Amino acid sequence: MPNILCMAGAGSGKTHKIITEAIAEIKRGGKVLVVTYTTSNQHELRHRFLAEFGQHSSRFVVKGLFSFYLEDLVRPYQQAFFEQRIDGIFFNESNPHLKPKTKFTLPGRKEQFDDKRFNPNHFLTLCHTKAHTGFLAKLSARLIKATNNSPATRLGEIYSQIYFDEVQDLVGWDYEVLKCLSKSITSPITCVGDFRQTVYETTFGHKAPQTSAEKIAAFKAMGFTEEALVLNWRSLQSICDIADEVHKGAYQATKSAVVEIPPAFIPHHGAFIVKQSDVTDYVAAYDPMVLRWNMASGKQFIPVHARCYNFGASKGLGFDRALVVPTDSQMHFVLDGNTPFPIKAETAQNKLYVAITRARYSLGFVVPDNKAEGLRFPLWVKAAVGV
Repeated sequence: MPNILCMAGAGSGKTHKIITEAIAEIKRGGKVLVVTYTTSNQHELRHRFLAEFGQHSSRFVVKGLFSFYLEDLVRPYQQAFFEQRIDGIFFNESNPHLKPKTKFTLPGRKEQFDDKRFNPNHFLTLCHTKAHTGFLAKLSARLIKATNNSPATRLGEIYSQIYFDEVQDLVGWDYEVLKCLSKSITSPITCVGDFRQTVYETTFGHKAPQTSAEKIAAFKAMGFTEEALVLNWRSLQSICDIADEVHKGAYQATKSAVVEIPPAFIPHHGAFIVKQSDVTDYVAAYDPMVLRWNMASGKQFIPVHARCYNFGASKGLGFDRALVVPTDSQMHFVLDGNTPFPIKAETAQNKLYVAITRARYSLGFVVPDNKAEGLRFPLWVKAAVGV
Protein backbone atom coordinates (compact mmCIF):
# COMPACT_ATOMS: atom_id res chain seq x y z
CA MET A 1 0.00 0.00 0.00
CA PRO A 2 1.24 3.53 -0.73
CA ASN A 3 1.88 6.08 2.00
CA ILE A 4 -1.02 8.55 2.14
CA LEU A 5 -1.22 12.27 2.88
CA CYS A 6 -4.86 12.88 3.79
CA MET A 7 -5.80 16.55 3.52
CA ALA A 8 -8.65 16.66 6.02
CA GLY A 9 -10.54 19.95 6.15
CA ALA A 10 -12.14 21.18 9.35
CA GLY A 11 -15.13 19.08 10.37
CA SER A 12 -14.41 16.51 7.64
CA GLY A 13 -14.34 13.48 9.91
CA LYS A 14 -10.60 12.77 10.07
CA THR A 15 -10.93 11.08 13.46
CA HIS A 16 -13.73 8.90 12.08
CA LYS A 17 -11.47 7.89 9.20
CA ILE A 18 -8.60 6.94 11.51
CA ILE A 19 -10.80 4.99 13.91
CA THR A 20 -12.73 3.15 11.17
CA GLU A 21 -9.57 2.11 9.33
CA ALA A 22 -7.81 1.16 12.58
CA ILE A 23 -10.65 -1.12 13.65
CA ALA A 24 -10.66 -2.82 10.24
CA GLU A 25 -6.89 -3.38 10.53
CA ILE A 26 -7.21 -4.78 14.04
CA LYS A 27 -9.93 -7.20 12.91
CA ARG A 28 -7.49 -8.42 10.25
CA GLY A 29 -5.05 -9.24 13.05
CA GLY A 30 -2.92 -6.11 12.76
CA LYS A 31 -1.68 -3.56 15.28
CA VAL A 32 -2.11 0.19 14.82
CA LEU A 33 -0.11 3.15 16.10
CA VAL A 34 -1.54 6.67 16.04
CA VAL A 35 0.84 9.54 16.78
CA THR A 36 -0.69 12.95 17.42
CA TYR A 37 0.40 16.26 18.87
CA THR A 38 -2.17 17.67 21.29
CA THR A 39 -3.23 15.97 24.51
CA SER A 40 -6.88 16.71 23.74
CA ASN A 41 -6.64 14.82 20.46
CA GLN A 42 -5.05 11.83 22.19
CA HIS A 43 -8.01 11.68 24.58
CA GLU A 44 -10.48 12.07 21.72
CA LEU A 45 -8.90 9.22 19.70
CA ARG A 46 -8.99 6.84 22.67
CA HIS A 47 -12.56 7.83 23.51
CA ARG A 48 -13.80 7.39 19.94
CA PHE A 49 -12.05 4.03 19.56
CA LEU A 50 -13.67 2.73 22.75
CA ALA A 51 -17.08 3.97 21.61
CA GLU A 52 -16.75 2.34 18.18
CA PHE A 53 -14.91 -0.88 19.06
CA GLY A 54 -16.72 -1.46 22.36
CA GLN A 55 -13.62 -2.26 24.39
CA HIS A 56 -10.00 -1.29 24.89
CA SER A 57 -7.41 -3.09 22.80
CA SER A 58 -3.64 -3.41 23.12
CA ARG A 59 -3.60 -3.42 19.31
CA PHE A 60 -4.66 0.24 19.20
CA VAL A 61 -1.89 2.46 20.53
CA VAL A 62 -2.12 6.26 20.78
CA LYS A 63 0.98 8.28 21.61
CA GLY A 64 1.85 11.94 21.84
CA LEU A 65 4.46 13.09 19.37
CA PHE A 66 7.19 13.72 21.95
CA SER A 67 6.48 10.46 23.78
CA PHE A 68 6.73 8.65 20.46
CA TYR A 69 10.10 10.22 19.72
CA LEU A 70 11.50 9.34 23.12
CA GLU A 71 10.01 5.87 23.63
CA ASP A 72 10.21 4.47 20.10
CA LEU A 73 13.05 6.27 18.35
CA VAL A 74 15.46 7.57 20.98
CA ARG A 75 15.55 5.55 24.17
CA PRO A 76 15.97 2.04 22.63
CA TYR A 77 19.04 3.31 20.74
CA GLN A 78 20.31 6.20 22.84
CA GLN A 79 23.55 4.47 23.82
CA ALA A 80 24.81 5.10 20.32
CA PHE A 81 25.18 8.69 21.60
CA PHE A 82 24.64 8.85 25.38
CA GLU A 83 25.19 6.23 28.09
CA GLN A 84 23.00 7.72 30.82
CA ARG A 85 19.32 6.76 30.53
CA ILE A 86 17.00 9.54 29.35
CA ASP A 87 14.16 9.29 31.83
CA GLY A 88 11.70 11.81 30.46
CA ILE A 89 10.88 14.96 28.56
CA PHE A 90 11.43 18.62 29.37
CA PHE A 91 8.81 20.77 27.66
CA ASN A 92 10.32 23.89 26.15
CA GLU A 93 8.35 27.10 25.75
CA SER A 94 11.39 28.81 24.27
CA ASN A 95 14.81 27.82 22.96
CA PRO A 96 16.76 26.47 25.99
CA HIS A 97 20.09 27.35 24.36
CA LEU A 98 19.44 31.09 24.40
CA LYS A 99 19.93 33.41 27.34
CA PRO A 100 16.46 34.37 28.61
CA LYS A 101 14.93 37.26 26.67
CA THR A 102 17.95 37.52 24.37
CA LYS A 103 19.24 36.02 21.12
CA PHE A 104 22.61 35.09 22.62
CA THR A 105 23.53 31.39 22.63
CA LEU A 106 24.74 29.92 25.91
CA PRO A 107 28.24 28.42 25.85
CA GLY A 108 28.72 24.66 25.51
CA ARG A 109 25.48 24.02 23.61
CA LYS A 110 26.72 23.22 20.10
CA GLU A 111 25.49 19.95 18.61
CA GLN A 112 28.85 18.16 18.30
CA PHE A 113 32.24 18.33 19.95
CA ASP A 114 35.37 18.77 17.86
CA ASP A 115 35.83 14.98 17.79
CA LYS A 116 32.32 14.63 16.23
CA ARG A 117 30.75 13.10 19.35
CA PHE A 118 27.25 14.41 19.97
CA ASN A 119 26.95 16.86 22.83
CA PRO A 120 24.33 15.85 25.44
CA ASN A 121 23.95 19.51 26.46
CA HIS A 122 22.53 20.24 23.02
CA PHE A 123 19.71 17.69 23.22
CA LEU A 124 19.25 17.16 26.96
CA THR A 125 18.87 19.13 30.17
CA LEU A 126 22.08 19.75 32.10
CA CYS A 127 21.41 16.73 34.33
CA HIS A 128 21.27 14.64 31.11
CA THR A 129 18.10 12.83 32.25
CA LYS A 130 15.46 14.70 30.22
CA ALA A 131 15.23 15.45 26.50
CA HIS A 132 14.34 18.94 25.30
CA THR A 133 11.08 18.73 23.32
CA GLY A 134 12.39 21.35 20.90
CA PHE A 135 15.26 19.06 19.86
CA LEU A 136 13.68 15.60 20.13
CA ALA A 137 12.92 15.35 16.42
CA LYS A 138 16.49 16.31 15.58
CA LEU A 139 17.86 13.74 18.04
CA SER A 140 15.54 11.09 16.59
CA ALA A 141 16.67 11.79 13.05
CA ARG A 142 20.35 11.70 14.06
CA LEU A 143 19.90 8.37 15.84
CA ILE A 144 18.00 6.78 12.96
CA LYS A 145 20.84 7.65 10.62
CA ALA A 146 23.56 6.57 13.06
CA THR A 147 21.92 3.17 13.67
CA ASN A 148 21.24 2.30 10.04
CA ASN A 149 17.48 2.88 10.33
CA SER A 150 17.10 0.44 13.23
CA PRO A 151 14.29 2.43 14.93
CA ALA A 152 12.30 2.44 11.68
CA THR A 153 12.82 -1.27 11.16
CA ARG A 154 11.66 -1.96 14.72
CA LEU A 155 8.49 0.10 14.23
CA GLY A 156 7.62 -1.82 11.08
CA GLU A 157 7.98 -5.09 12.97
CA ILE A 158 5.63 -3.97 15.75
CA TYR A 159 2.89 -2.13 13.83
CA SER A 160 1.09 -3.06 10.63
CA GLN A 161 -0.37 0.45 10.16
CA ILE A 162 0.91 3.82 11.38
CA TYR A 163 -0.94 7.15 11.46
CA PHE A 164 0.50 10.60 12.09
CA ASP A 165 -2.32 12.99 12.94
CA GLU A 166 -2.16 16.82 13.01
CA VAL A 167 0.83 16.80 10.65
CA GLN A 168 0.18 20.45 9.79
CA ASP A 169 1.90 21.34 13.06
CA LEU A 170 5.10 19.47 12.26
CA VAL A 171 8.10 21.46 11.02
CA GLY A 172 11.76 21.11 10.09
CA TRP A 173 13.29 18.07 11.78
CA ASP A 174 9.90 16.36 12.14
CA TYR A 175 9.95 15.98 8.37
CA GLU A 176 13.44 14.47 8.48
CA VAL A 177 12.02 11.81 10.80
CA LEU A 178 9.08 11.17 8.46
CA LYS A 179 11.48 10.93 5.52
CA CYS A 180 13.57 8.29 7.31
CA LEU A 181 10.53 6.30 8.37
CA SER A 182 8.83 6.41 4.98
CA LYS A 183 11.97 5.04 3.32
CA SER A 184 12.48 2.15 5.72
CA ILE A 185 9.08 1.03 7.04
CA THR A 186 7.18 -1.46 4.93
CA SER A 187 3.96 -0.89 6.90
CA PRO A 188 1.82 1.83 5.30
CA ILE A 189 2.02 5.31 6.83
CA THR A 190 -0.96 7.66 6.70
CA CYS A 191 -0.41 11.32 7.57
CA VAL A 192 -3.55 13.30 8.32
CA GLY A 193 -3.92 17.04 8.73
CA ASP A 194 -5.22 20.35 7.49
CA PHE A 195 -2.48 22.85 6.67
CA ARG A 196 -4.97 25.67 7.05
CA GLN A 197 -5.00 24.87 10.78
CA THR A 198 -1.27 25.21 11.44
CA VAL A 199 -1.08 27.10 14.73
CA TYR A 200 1.67 25.29 16.65
CA GLU A 201 5.35 24.51 16.08
CA THR A 202 7.04 21.41 17.47
CA THR A 203 10.73 22.35 17.13
CA PHE A 204 13.06 25.35 17.15
CA GLY A 205 15.08 26.89 14.36
CA HIS A 206 14.47 27.78 10.76
CA LYS A 207 14.93 24.39 9.10
CA ALA A 208 12.52 23.81 6.23
CA PRO A 209 9.77 22.99 5.78
CA GLN A 210 8.11 25.82 7.71
CA THR A 211 5.28 27.13 5.55
CA SER A 212 2.24 25.12 4.50
CA ALA A 213 3.35 25.12 0.87
CA GLU A 214 6.78 23.80 1.84
CA LYS A 215 5.22 21.04 3.94
CA ILE A 216 2.92 19.85 1.17
CA ALA A 217 5.86 19.88 -1.25
CA ALA A 218 7.90 17.81 1.23
CA PHE A 219 5.22 15.11 1.32
CA LYS A 220 5.13 15.00 -2.46
CA ALA A 221 8.92 14.66 -2.54
CA MET A 222 8.63 11.70 -0.15
CA GLY A 223 6.24 10.00 -2.55
CA PHE A 224 3.07 10.27 -0.47
CA THR A 225 -0.17 9.87 -2.42
CA GLU A 226 -2.50 12.79 -1.72
CA GLU A 227 -6.19 12.40 -0.97
CA ALA A 228 -8.68 14.95 0.34
CA LEU A 229 -11.65 14.92 2.71
CA VAL A 230 -13.74 17.89 1.61
CA LEU A 231 -17.15 17.04 3.09
CA ASN A 232 -17.82 19.11 6.19
CA TRP A 233 -20.10 17.48 8.76
CA ARG A 234 -20.09 20.45 11.16
CA SER A 235 -20.93 23.76 9.49
CA LEU A 236 -23.58 25.23 7.22
CA GLN A 237 -22.54 25.77 3.60
CA SER A 238 -22.51 29.55 4.06
CA ILE A 239 -19.97 29.18 6.86
CA CYS A 240 -17.91 26.70 4.81
CA ASP A 241 -17.81 29.21 1.95
CA ILE A 242 -16.46 31.95 4.23
CA ALA A 243 -13.83 29.58 5.62
CA ASP A 244 -12.71 28.66 2.09
CA GLU A 245 -12.16 32.34 1.31
CA VAL A 246 -9.48 32.62 4.02
CA HIS A 247 -7.09 30.60 1.81
CA LYS A 248 -8.89 31.41 -1.41
CA GLY A 249 -8.03 29.05 -4.25
CA ALA A 250 -5.30 27.19 -2.37
CA TYR A 251 -7.38 24.15 -1.40
CA GLN A 252 -10.35 22.22 -2.71
CA ALA A 253 -13.72 23.82 -2.01
CA THR A 254 -15.63 22.50 0.99
CA LYS A 255 -19.09 20.99 0.69
CA SER A 256 -21.35 20.99 3.73
CA ALA A 257 -23.05 17.76 4.76
CA VAL A 258 -25.39 19.66 7.11
CA VAL A 259 -28.79 19.41 5.42
CA GLU A 260 -31.12 20.43 8.25
CA ILE A 261 -31.02 23.31 10.72
CA PRO A 262 -32.61 22.58 14.10
CA PRO A 263 -35.71 24.75 14.64
CA ALA A 264 -34.10 26.62 17.54
CA PHE A 265 -31.38 27.97 15.22
CA ILE A 266 -33.51 28.88 12.19
CA PRO A 267 -34.33 32.45 13.40
CA HIS A 268 -30.61 33.30 13.55
CA HIS A 269 -28.22 31.39 11.29
CA GLY A 270 -25.42 32.26 8.89
CA ALA A 271 -22.83 35.05 9.25
CA PHE A 272 -23.26 38.46 10.87
CA ILE A 273 -21.38 41.60 11.83
CA VAL A 274 -21.70 42.54 15.50
CA LYS A 275 -20.73 46.02 16.70
CA GLN A 276 -18.41 46.16 19.66
CA SER A 277 -21.05 48.13 21.56
CA ASP A 278 -23.59 45.34 20.93
CA VAL A 279 -21.45 42.41 22.07
CA THR A 280 -23.00 42.24 25.54
CA ASP A 281 -26.52 42.13 24.05
CA TYR A 282 -25.48 39.55 21.44
CA VAL A 283 -23.96 37.29 24.10
CA ALA A 284 -27.10 37.63 26.21
CA ALA A 285 -29.32 36.77 23.24
CA TYR A 286 -27.45 33.76 21.83
CA ASP A 287 -24.74 32.64 24.30
CA PRO A 288 -22.16 32.07 21.56
CA MET A 289 -18.68 30.77 22.19
CA VAL A 290 -16.43 33.83 21.96
CA LEU A 291 -13.23 33.06 20.07
CA ARG A 292 -10.28 35.41 20.46
CA TRP A 293 -6.52 35.59 19.91
CA ASN A 294 -5.65 35.61 23.62
CA MET A 295 -7.12 36.50 26.99
CA ALA A 296 -6.45 40.21 26.49
CA SER A 297 -8.32 40.37 23.16
CA GLY A 298 -11.60 42.26 23.37
CA LYS A 299 -11.33 42.60 27.12
CA GLN A 300 -12.90 46.05 27.01
CA PHE A 301 -16.18 44.87 25.44
CA ILE A 302 -16.53 41.09 26.11
CA PRO A 303 -18.77 40.58 29.17
CA VAL A 304 -17.13 38.76 32.06
CA HIS A 305 -19.75 35.98 31.98
CA ALA A 306 -19.16 35.13 28.31
CA ARG A 307 -17.82 31.70 27.40
CA CYS A 308 -14.44 32.12 25.69
CA TYR A 309 -11.73 30.14 23.93
CA ASN A 310 -8.46 31.30 22.44
CA PHE A 311 -8.18 30.50 18.72
CA GLY A 312 -5.48 27.86 19.10
CA ALA A 313 -7.13 26.11 22.05
CA SER A 314 -10.40 25.76 20.12
CA LYS A 315 -8.89 23.42 17.51
CA GLY A 316 -10.86 20.20 17.21
CA LEU A 317 -13.93 21.67 18.91
CA GLY A 318 -17.29 22.71 17.48
CA PHE A 319 -19.91 25.16 18.76
CA ASP A 320 -23.48 25.82 17.67
CA ARG A 321 -22.79 29.55 17.68
CA ALA A 322 -19.44 31.33 17.54
CA LEU A 323 -18.53 34.99 17.91
CA VAL A 324 -15.08 35.82 16.55
CA VAL A 325 -12.98 38.76 17.75
CA PRO A 326 -10.62 39.45 14.81
CA THR A 327 -7.16 40.92 15.29
CA ASP A 328 -6.06 43.93 13.24
CA SER A 329 -4.38 41.65 10.67
CA GLN A 330 -7.58 39.59 10.35
CA MET A 331 -9.96 42.55 10.24
CA HIS A 332 -9.24 43.30 6.56
CA PHE A 333 -10.66 39.90 5.62
CA VAL A 334 -13.81 40.55 7.61
CA LEU A 335 -14.34 44.03 6.20
CA ASP A 336 -13.95 43.37 2.48
CA GLY A 337 -12.77 39.80 1.91
CA ASN A 338 -10.44 40.93 -0.84
CA THR A 339 -7.30 41.90 1.01
CA PRO A 340 -5.00 38.85 1.01
CA PHE A 341 -3.00 37.91 4.07
CA PRO A 342 0.71 38.73 3.67
CA ILE A 343 3.14 35.81 3.80
CA LYS A 344 4.34 36.71 7.28
CA ALA A 345 0.75 36.62 8.55
CA GLU A 346 0.23 32.90 7.95
CA THR A 347 -0.39 32.24 11.64
CA ALA A 348 -3.08 34.95 11.76
CA GLN A 349 -4.61 33.55 8.57
CA ASN A 350 -4.68 30.00 9.91
CA LYS A 351 -6.07 30.99 13.30
CA LEU A 352 -8.91 32.86 11.63
CA TYR A 353 -9.70 29.74 9.59
CA VAL A 354 -9.72 27.68 12.80
CA ALA A 355 -12.07 30.16 14.47
CA ILE A 356 -14.54 30.32 11.56
CA THR A 357 -14.73 26.54 11.21
CA ARG A 358 -15.72 26.04 14.85
CA ALA A 359 -19.22 27.41 14.11
CA ARG A 360 -22.11 25.12 13.18
CA TYR A 361 -25.11 27.40 12.63
CA SER A 362 -24.19 31.03 13.29
CA LEU A 363 -20.97 33.00 12.99
CA GLY A 364 -20.51 36.55 14.25
CA PHE A 365 -17.58 38.89 13.62
CA VAL A 366 -16.98 41.70 16.11
CA VAL A 367 -16.18 44.98 14.33
CA PRO A 368 -15.57 48.51 15.70
CA ASP A 369 -18.74 50.56 15.58
CA ASN A 370 -17.33 53.08 13.10
CA LYS A 371 -16.56 50.31 10.58
CA ALA A 372 -19.66 48.17 10.95
CA GLU A 373 -21.90 49.64 8.25
CA GLY A 374 -22.15 48.50 4.61
CA LEU A 375 -20.09 45.34 4.93
CA ARG A 376 -20.48 42.02 3.10
CA PHE A 377 -22.27 40.37 6.02
CA PRO A 378 -25.55 41.62 7.50
CA LEU A 379 -25.34 43.77 10.59
CA TRP A 380 -26.93 42.30 13.70
CA VAL A 381 -29.17 44.67 15.62
CA LYS A 382 -30.89 43.97 18.89
CA ALA A 383 -34.35 44.47 17.37
CA ALA A 384 -33.68 41.48 15.09
CA VAL A 385 -33.67 38.99 17.97
CA GLY A 386 -36.26 36.32 17.25
CA VAL A 387 -36.90 37.58 13.72
